[in-house]
Amino acid sequence: MRVSNLESGGPRKTSLYEELHGRLKAAILGEALPEGLVLTEAALAELVGSSRAPVRQALQLLFDDGLIARFDGRGFIVGTGVVRPKRVKLGAYLGKLFHEDDDRPIFAWQALYEDVERIVVYRSFFGRYRINEIELARHFGVGRAVARDVLLKLETLGITEKDDNFRWSIVPLDSQRIRDLYEVREQIEPVALSSALGGLSQEHVGAMLARLSQALADYPDVSASTMYELELDLHQRSLQACPNKEFLSILKRTHCVLTLSKHVVGSHIKMPEYEPFLAEHMGVFKMVQKRDEEGLRKAMRDHIHNSQPNVQARAAYIREHYRPDEYSFIS
Repeated sequence: MRVSNLESGGPRKTSLYEELHGRLKAAILGEALPEGLVLTEAALAELVGSSRAPVRQALQLLFDDGLIARFDGRGFIVGTGVVRPKRVKLGAYLGKLFHEDDDRPIFAWQALYEDVERIVVYRSFFGRYRINEIELARHFGVGRAVARDVLLKLETLGITEKDDNFRWSIVPLDSQRIRDLYEVREQIEPVALSSALGGLSQEHVGAMLARLSQALADYPDVSASTMYELELDLHQRSLQACPNKEFLSILKRTHCVLTLSKHVVGSHIKMPEYEPFLAEHMGVFKMVQKRDEEGLRKAMRDHIHNSQPNVQARAAYIREHYRPDEYSFIS
């Protein structure tokens, strides 16, 4: 798959609202949802097993797409709004789209994932801790299967792991591990990105540069989530075009260092006066634009090498100035 195609397809989506938007859009375009069908935040949130916030974002995107319209009533209707509203139980149309075979909401784990990730990443600065899957489910009021889905996702990012007795634990994010992860990244990412050149369209690169330019112009008035998305643009989305999937599998376990800044900068740590990764990312994408493999590898390697001291300093600051909150599912 060419990375340019990711801008409208599933693999690029990383958040619940984007996933909802993509599935609903496909259902509308595929005429699986009849024109005039009423979509409300409350009904969709209940169906998906999430809060209303991601549903609200997904509906706004569909409205911006011109696929749903406002009407003289609560919610939106499918289509342009020229037909009579059709009020039915959405499960009749969307049940299979949003539920597994066991009728568990597909997105239920995503509804609590960000909260759990934040708690676990923050705790990882302070050492190894056990996670009780049953207590995690009880704490968030979900089924054990949903809690396990969250822990499995964290495992793919190198944040949690299971021992030989199938007990979950938090992998410590200490100074040595950060060094090890950066060594892996510095060796593999430049090669992976240069081998992905054939799948990176000029449209994709242009879009990435435009996003970075806007963030650079707005900085420091840029949210932590936007900064994280910009990290993913280079270190995840653009790398998807790499033909060596073993590289991608290895690199996925290094993404915990990206989540570190996501959860502490702007909250526990002030936004720096200048964030060098924005200009460095632009330098990498400009090498991609020129199809300069040697320049690309050097720019990528230099960027990763330069990033490690900042991440080490942020982790050290958290360890020195904060203590983690206590949770029943962490011991």
